[in-house]
Amino acid sequence: MIKISAVICTFKRADYLRLALRSLCDQTLASGEYEVIVVDNAADKETAAVFHEYGDGRANFRYVVENRVGLSHARNKGMKCAAGKYIAFMDDDARADDHWLETLMSAFEGLSPRPAAIGGRVWLDWHGERPRWVPDRHLSLYSSVDHGDKGHLLEETEYLVGANLAFNKQALYDAGGFDPNLGRQGSVLLSGEEGKVLQELRNRHLGVYYEPGAVVWHSVPPSRQRPGWLLKRMFWDGASQPLVNRPETGFSRRSLLSNAYTDLRQCVKWCGSTLGAVLSGKRSRAWESLLGLCQRAGRLRTQIRLLAWNHD
Repeated sequence: MIKISAVICTFKRADYLRLALRSLCDQTLASGEYEVIVVDNAADKETAAVFHEYGDGRANFRYVVENRVGLSHARNKGMKCAAGKYIAFMDDDARADDHWLETLMSAFEGLSPRPAAIGGRVWLDWHGERPRWVPDRHLSLYSSVDHGDKGHLLEETEYLVGANLAFNKQALYDAGGFDPNLGRQGSVLLSGEEGKVLQELRNRHLGVYYEPGAVVWHSVPPSRQRPGWLLKRMFWDGASQPLVNRPETGFSRRSLLSNAYTDLRQCVKWCGSTLGAVLSGKRSRAWESLLGLCQRAGRLRTQIRLLAWNHD
């Protein structure tokens, strides 16, 4: 009987998918108790070929296509296809520890009251040394998670990421699944879809738990070890924030104008800070200021777009 469904959503990354699937072939959880669902968000022939390397002959491996581009669309497709009571999401560029699914299952079944969501550690695989210019406080943008050695209910200041995040399927359904306005959409690095779902669960007074024994390794390829990638990621992190915080009734035009003005002022402030640091030769401060500028510019971009759509 399938108890937990492992869902991997992928978009044209067949080589990484191969490693992810390999890590799910030899889980310590009995093979009859879990399934693996690959949701192909690009209908890619290479992706299908990699799946068949591992999925052929395995009754608990399934391949489905989601033609609407967007990580949230793909995750929602995986949610609808899942046969298990629980759904564990993992990125296509991640590798699961052998005990990953068994640890998640034990936590879901062993905790009282049972949580609606459980996430674990995500350790980064830099394929070498981590670049010195990546600040500790921005490691979350690379999907790093480590909230200590003891399991606990997630605190307000803590976070979990979709590279290692499991749900009670019914609770995820009731929360509305993942918001298609958030999450990556091809090369657009929108985010925040996981945080929005977790906040909805908390609003429903359901438990969100951190389990350190559930571990995955998340790859950081050379393309993400360039300053330009982090600047881009900061921009889209900022662009996601107004969408994550948008109330159900939406923003009024007045509040959008006020928010846009605030973000514009902050952009000017960060520009001045960046320029001042450059002129004074303070490279580290200039870099931090430039990251702050990119994030604020992303927020401003979304505020302007929301204003354009708002006709109140």
